[in-house]
Parts: sequence; structure tokens; C-alpha cells
Amino acid sequence: MKTIAFYISDYGYGHAGRSIAVIRQLLNADAHIKLIVCHSFALGFVKESLKEYGNRVYFREVATDVGYVLHDDSLEPDVNALNERVQTWIAEWDYLCKQEQQFLEDYEVVSVISDISPLGIAAAYEVKIPSIAISNFTWHGAYTDLINMKLLAFLEKQYEKVTFFFELAGYNERHWSSSYQQVGFFSRNISDSEVKRIQRELNPNKDKSIIFFGLGMKVDVKTLQDFKLWDSQNCVFLVSQNVSINAHNVVKVPLSYTESQNYLAAADIVITKAGWGMISEALAGQSSLLLINRQSMKEDRNTIRYMMEHNLCKLVSQEELPLIEVTKSLRTQLATLTTCQSDNRLNQIINKIIKIVNEVQ
Repeated sequence: MKTIAFYISDYGYGHAGRSIAVIRQLLNADAHIKLIVCHSFALGFVKESLKEYGNRVYFREVATDVGYVLHDDSLEPDVNALNERVQTWIAEWDYLCKQEQQFLEDYEVVSVISDISPLGIAAAYEVKIPSIAISNFTWHGAYTDLINMKLLAFLEKQYEKVTFFFELAGYNERHWSSSYQQVGFFSRNISDSEVKRIQRELNPNKDKSIIFFGLGMKVDVKTLQDFKLWDSQNCVFLVSQNVSINAHNVVKVPLSYTESQNYLAAADIVITKAGWGMISEALAGQSSLLLINRQSMKEDRNTIRYMMEHNLCKLVSQEELPLIEVTKSLRTQLATLTTCQSDNRLNQIINKIIKIVNEVQ
């Protein structure tokens, strides 16, 4: 057996969801691989999603990165608070990195996979094992307009240590390694029977539009109750458990339900910020996408640019969002979008990972 350490970003569920897709396919493809998942924020969700693999997957609770810090009741970053958090994290870096080096040596880890924490990449470099990045961005790229140059320079040095980089759809940064591969969208597998069950429950008479409204589990916007959206005629809305809405036509995705891609696939329209994970699962389910145009985030800008170039979404500004309703006109606009399932090019990723791991002596 060969042991791989898989570092998952602690910001939100999107990184966890797509990492689960990679882990499942990797374990199914090679019976001689076992994994140690390094993560904290969504660790319970990851454990539940991978329980079928038994002792081939171990879980280690460790903070892997800072992510974004948002203003209260907002989708916008709090630049001052973010700089403070990143500064504190980097001040502890030597200690944190040595901890990870010791872990990698103690468990005889042969390779690190990271989406997209620089911590595992830096530790792998120090103990001379290959590291594999899988992401549509790095935190260096995401923070470029948000944190000071000294902190950015530090992160730059860490990402330069990566061995191989899978650049996912929308990636728009430098090539951090001379060894890289560009890969399109992929997602967790969708169950057709589950999708049909959800649609029957939500829309038994087939006379409504199902709308998934997703801002992400890290976002807490308290003014949502006043949105005009909930007044849309002939609509039923799906929201995550952290969204506090009281309306007769709003249904929350059960907290215990881990395969949320099935709910996205059940929706006719998905309204969301430009998170890669949610977009990929909406595309896989052939749902129409209305993306919130959050230009303050470089990651969002790059993903939105890609989506617009391929006619895969319509945009709504943050200012327009509280006033928008799902009208006949909006449905007509969304119907003109290109129908595009996610590329599901996971096999490319898995085959390359196995090749890199098997080359380790």
C-alpha cells in the first residue's frame, strides 16, 4: 500500500466536494492506495461521504489555510481582517510546516495532493516527496488585490514548490510548475433516481420551476428575507441549512444529506456566487446558471470570464440581486444558454496521480 496525504482547503464546502470526487475515483482505480485527509472545516461531511472505503481512508483534523474573511451580512471581503488573519497564519508558518513534515515522515507518505493549501505543498518539498495541486486558483492569486505584497511574496514562494499542477476550468494564473495539465469541469457522480425522487417531492404536479439558491455555507447574509426572489410565481426554492428564510415556497436541503449534487441537478435554475464546485455540479446536472457578479474576488472574475466566454451562464449584480424575480423573461434568457455537462475528465487526473505515485521509490 502507498499512502497519499490529501490536503483540502478549509474555506467552504466546494473544495471538499470536488476533492471527494477525486478521492472516490482514485480509491476505485487503485486498490494499493490509501489516503489521509488533512482538513478541519467540513471534516464531518468528508468523513460521511467516504465512509464506504473503511480503513483505506484516515482523517486528520488540521487547519489548512485561511480562505476569505467577509464583512458581516455581506458577500464582500473584509480586507483588514483578512490581512490580519493571513499575517497571524504566516507568523506561525515555521512551526506549522515542521508539524506537517513530521506527519509526512511518520506515516511514510509518498505524495501530497492539495486543493489548494500551500501548507502540504511546502511540507512535501521539505521532505522531498512530490506534491500535486488540483485547483482553479491559488490563494496567492485569490489574494492578489486583497493582501499586502510581503504576505503575497511569502505565498508565492510556497506555491513555487509544487511538483505538478492540474489547472481547472477558469484558471488564470502563472504556471506554478513546469509540469502541469489543463482540465475542465468535473463533479461528484449524480444519481438519476435521486434526482427524480427530489423532483417528485418538490414539484409533484410538474407545474413549478425548481430554483436552487446557493451562497455557500461560509456566507451569512441576514437581509435575504427581504429579497423579491421569494415572491416569484410558480417557483419552489432550495437553500442550504445556513440560510434563514421563512417562506412557504422555500425548502432546505437536509443537513444530513451529503450528496448535494443531486439537489443541484434537480433544479431548473441555480442562482449562486461563482464558486467552482457549485458551478461544476450545476453543469453536470444541466441546470441553468445565474451567477452573482462579485468583481472584488479575482477567483470569481476568472471563473465568470470563462463561463461567459462559453455562454454557460447569465449574470446578476449584487445590487440587482435583492430585486430580482424569476420571471418568464428571465427563463427565456436562461433557455438560450449553451447546454454543457461538466467535462468529467477525472480519469485524466487519476491516471496522472497514479503514475506520479508509482514513480516514487
